[in-house]
Amino acid sequence: MHHKITITGNLGRDPELKYMSDGKAVASFTVAVTDGFGDKKKTIWFKVSVWGKPAENANQYLRKGSTVLVEGKLVTDESGNPR
Repeated sequence: MHHKITITGNLGRDPELKYMSDGKAVASFTVAVTDGFGDKKKTIWFKVSVWGKPAENANQYLRKGSTVLVEGKLVTDESGNPR
């Protein structure tokens, strides 16, 4: 089963770029999504990992507060809950 998710929100921090032992780039960052309004307004935080050339692009062009649209696979733990 494939889980697809689309997130639109703002970066909570600058992307952190690292390279794997095989030389592949991976960028990690958080995205804040605001839901509701007024007294019922809440923020949901997502941890995002981007691989390869898109990771290098994210590191080069995105900064804390940038508005982004992220589309990808939702990863779950052993019990099926998102992680």
